[in-house]
Amino acid sequence: MDETKRDAGTRDAGTPGPDTQGSGTRGSSAPGGRGTQDDADTWPEGRSSAGEVTLRFGPGVPPGVAEVWRSRRPRGRPLPWRIAGGLATLGLAVLTGLAVWWLLRGGPSVQVTGVTVTAPTGVQGCGTTATVVGVIHTNGGAGDVSYRWKRSDGQNSGVFTDGMSRGRRSIRVPLRWTVQGPGALHAVATLEVVSPAGPDGTASAAFDYVCR
Repeated sequence: MDETKRDAGTRDAGTPGPDTQGSGTRGSSAPGGRGTQDDADTWPEGRSSAGEVTLRFGPGVPPGVAEVWRSRRPRGRPLPWRIAGGLATLGLAVLTGLAVWWLLRGGPSVQVTGVTVTAPTGVQGCGTTATVVGVIHTNGGAGDVSYRWKRSDGQNSGVFTDGMSRGRRSIRVPLRWTVQGPGALHAVATLEVVSPAGPDGTASAAFDYVCR
């Protein structure tokens, strides 16, 4: 009876029973290097101490191979080569900046490609202000466009100047012509581009005025 108890006690102390199979213990704080259940509870699940981790250089590379690789790494390029590489990079950046500047601000200057003028249809009555609309068409270049209106009654406007931004291909320039008093008038308005001059820089339109 005493031997059975001793065997059971030995199994309880050193051999895990069926209920604790595979649990194991961690740590070595107990005397004699044997771990305790209290030590196991202090470790988060899935982690190991630093002494239990084998560090490797790269994925799956043994430490010995990594040391050989480190000892045979090529040295950096000589200083003249590095200076030349830096100058080449700087030159490329400057060229890129100049190209962007040319695209945004350079390129061809504005040129007039055509002019259209439209006037009110139908007969205008007494004391009316007719709006004649002129449109100047360009090539989309950047620059200033100067123009003026000429009227068939002998009145001319001064010269107006508008700036055209790159990519803008037309500008609307209206003329308001006021006619008062009795009579009849066939009014002709002519839009003339002064600068930049071109063969397609003039257009006209007309409206009729009658007041009894």
